[in-house]
Amino acid sequence: MNKKFLSAILFGALMVSSTGTFVSCKDYDDDIENLQGQINSNKDAIAALQKLVGEGKWVTNISPVENGFAVTMSDGTTTSITGIKGADGKDGTEWTIGEDGFWYKDGEKTTSQAIAKDGEDGKPGATAPSPKIDANGMWVVYEWDAVKGEFVEKTTEISAQGTSAYVVKKDGVYVLHIADETGKFQEVTLPATSDAFVVEAPAAVVKVKFQTAKWQPAVKNTTEKAKKAYKTLTEKFTDLAGIAANAIVKQGGELPVLVNPANVELTDKFDFSLQLAKGKVLDIALSNPVKGIADDWKVNNGSMSRAAKTEDCLWTLDVEPAYNEKDKKYATTENEEASLVVENEKGTVVKTAFAYQVSADEVKNNVTVQAGAVTYAPTIDLTAVDAKTEKAGIIYANEYKGKAIVKLRDQLNIEQYGLSLDGNVLTIANMPANVSDITVKLNVIALGLNGSAVDEDIDVTVNQDIQVAGGLEDKNVTLSTEKVSGAYTQNVLWDVADFQFTTATQKDAFFKAGKTMSVYLLDENGDKPETATYTYTTDDNNLAQYKSDGKATATSYSDFAKFGFSLNAADYVPGTYAIVFEAKDDAATIVKSEATMIVSNPKAEDIFKLVPDFTTANVLQVIGNYATVANKVVYDLEDGILAPDFAGSDVTYIDLDHKAWEEAMGADTEMGAIDWIDDLGRLSVYQNAWNGDDTKANEYMLNKERNIRATYTLYGNAENTINYDFKVIVKSSVYTADGSNVTVKAITGAFGKEVNMTSNISAVYALGINKGKALTLFGNAGGSTEKDVTDYDAPKTDAASKYVVNTDATPIEIAKADLIKFGMTVDAYTALGADDKFFLTVENNDVTVGSENSTLKGWETIMTEVNKYYTYNNGTWGDKDGLSADEKAARDASAEVALFKAYKDKLAYDTKKETVTTQAKPASDEIKSVTFAWDDTKLAEKFVTSTTIGTDGKFTAKAEADIKASDLVNGKAELKVNMKVTDKWGMVMTKTYTVTIKK
Repeated sequence: MNKKFLSAILFGALMVSSTGTFVSCKDYDDDIENLQGQINSNKDAIAALQKLVGEGKWVTNISPVENGFAVTMSDGTTTSITGIKGADGKDGTEWTIGEDGFWYKDGEKTTSQAIAKDGEDGKPGATAPSPKIDANGMWVVYEWDAVKGEFVEKTTEISAQGTSAYVVKKDGVYVLHIADETGKFQEVTLPATSDAFVVEAPAAVVKVKFQTAKWQPAVKNTTEKAKKAYKTLTEKFTDLAGIAANAIVKQGGELPVLVNPANVELTDKFDFSLQLAKGKVLDIALSNPVKGIADDWKVNNGSMSRAAKTEDCLWTLDVEPAYNEKDKKYATTENEEASLVVENEKGTVVKTAFAYQVSADEVKNNVTVQAGAVTYAPTIDLTAVDAKTEKAGIIYANEYKGKAIVKLRDQLNIEQYGLSLDGNVLTIANMPANVSDITVKLNVIALGLNGSAVDEDIDVTVNQDIQVAGGLEDKNVTLSTEKVSGAYTQNVLWDVADFQFTTATQKDAFFKAGKTMSVYLLDENGDKPETATYTYTTDDNNLAQYKSDGKATATSYSDFAKFGFSLNAADYVPGTYAIVFEAKDDAATIVKSEATMIVSNPKAEDIFKLVPDFTTANVLQVIGNYATVANKVVYDLEDGILAPDFAGSDVTYIDLDHKAWEEAMGADTEMGAIDWIDDLGRLSVYQNAWNGDDTKANEYMLNKERNIRATYTLYGNAENTINYDFKVIVKSSVYTADGSNVTVKAITGAFGKEVNMTSNISAVYALGINKGKALTLFGNAGGSTEKDVTDYDAPKTDAASKYVVNTDATPIEIAKADLIKFGMTVDAYTALGADDKFFLTVENNDVTVGSENSTLKGWETIMTEVNKYYTYNNGTWGDKDGLSADEKAARDASAEVALFKAYKDKLAYDTKKETVTTQAKPASDEIKSVTFAWDDTKLAEKFVTSTTIGTDGKFTAKAEADIKASDLVNGKAELKVNMKVTDKWGMVMTKTYTVTIKK
């Protein structure tokens, strides 16, 4: 007996501090990633080993390796199971069960006996269960206690910290114990010899139940009908006469087991027994191995009970527990888990894990019979569970070993459908093609486990699927951008015609059927979840049936054209959905069909737009704010994007160029090295030359395009996000590369005079909401000055001071059409000769035409009236302040005012001084500074008093006498000036223009 136990220290990278708490996982991210990778790797390795076992291979060697072990199979292949390197990287600890039946550690004998000395009925003593690890991380072994006659746990002083896999060799097999991702150890059994095989329980816990009852036919059958039924049954089943009154009757009990390799055939020549962990062999007989598994086995929460499908490696054994006359009960596993022990003809013994629970259910109730529903087939076992309805045709409760008499009870029913019965097997010879179900009328007399009898007439429903050529069409759905009744919904509809019904009966059955549409969101692997993501049913009125317009509700099969559901965009996320549709009439399935629905968001470019006024060539032109953050220009990107109302306001932005730089692990000097999105989610770039000569090349960010991604949630669904990618460029609102937004009118200065260039320079905004509006480059300090203005009360006159004259000293002729306005009578006007002329005088002028005398108004008279309404205001001619409405009306009606306006520009005047007060006006806020410099300083020295031009744009030209005549061209000098405008973005715009100096 040389039974080995190898432990492997696989995982130990997550260190524990002296206080017993874990150190931050941040330091062990790689270890955690490796841990998950190792779990996946172990799963793959185990699957590969199990495949080899299924092909008849066995283990020839298991040897410890660093942090794990290597498994060598009979075909020569070796599979390693390793984990994250432990703290010391040692090989696994080796345990051995020696020939004397004691545990050995690394070759040293322990005091723990691993084999029971005395077996039962000459059988070998039981082997101890595999060691385990306790909550304190210490190894626990099982040793035989001769006094108690059972194995007991013994905690060793051997640490098992970090162990996540170990293997035990005993009873002809290797049992691998592998920790899963939850830390629980899973067992995998592998054969250790060529004639060995493996038996395993199908689940961690397998519950095997049988029924018992007290046999009391006289007590249970009190009615005449029940008594008659019991008599009929005893005549049919003569073995019932041997059951004594009040005897304990048992039935049922089937034990499933997995056997590998698949070619191993269990026979009655095998010995089967159940053994408890303490070594006790139970008085429960196991026999009659049958390949396959009963239809009603299933696994729930790791426990196996009745109802799952048959698999090739599954076998079923009949369970016959012994009856203890003294205790009046059958043997069970005594509320413990037992191991199944199997010995073949060669004497090879293999065991399962301790997984089986055998228990009894006491039946006290009488037998009952109910009708079920089954799916049509030419022959139907009425006692078998139907795969679709999940019911049998005849449903028994508390029956005894299937002892029942089943008959067809209605001759018309028999002839109509061609019915016949052979025991429980129903044959239907004439199933109508155009019906969804038929009724089969039966009489059933059944016997109960307690001796009760029942005689019932039941009607079994036989359902028939409608055979259709078509089914649901696949759908591509783009979530709606139109709001309906306050929500973004849309109908997803299918055409009834797609099912290609061939008869009105089929379509009517489909119309009347209850319909369920289950929608499953597939995961990234395309797998469907166990439960539907959404369910729509006609019963809940959220699966609707429509006429051909898809709006009006269908009223019958004849106008039934479409059906479907209303999809609310707030509930769905983009992805692939599996749709399972079923139409049922009670338990009968009329139609079942599946389809795929792909749900997509609307395209980002269709629902998001850059603000047109801020966009050029699909690039967002950003001005930003230069005053909020020192040395930065920041901008709220949401101000530049037009988003629909179903896009959430909580937007995140990513600098895609920076992200690409991170993924490429670029150099710090590259443009992508700096993230243009700040912690507040704003666009944030450096002002040009913010750090002077020390500004790095990739910190010059203005006028450079950048790729940005905005991520929005849609429809109020946090799980539904969409990316909108766009380009952005940050610019100054006052900068142009060529200075085209600055206008310089001709600047001319006189020799010996001061020249102010700023008065002839103007600018406009180049970008932004003020684009095209005036930009103030130069401020002024304000104050009062004397200004020469036209003195309308002092017109120029001739030498005699009679007539007012123009700039050529020529008197001003009064237009003939204006003579009456100046005061000429009508008679005088009509008497005018063709050559008669009159001129405007300073004072009123008496004139005679023929015999008619008239007085023409002089300029003084006109100005007397004009001065009532007009004056100079801060150097500008205009209305007097505070004119009333009446005064304005009188002004507008005044003949003198009209004559003033008509003739004032024809006269020459003296000037007078007016005080002009100007308000201080700073340069526009966007302007940081404006400087001037001569383009050619050497040349400028010849014509100006200083080669430095002040920030006020003024310079003084030299007197002509100080300038060499040979330096002048045509008596003048032309000098180029470079004006540099520095803005708050750090941009510098240069405008070059020419100044002319002459006499």
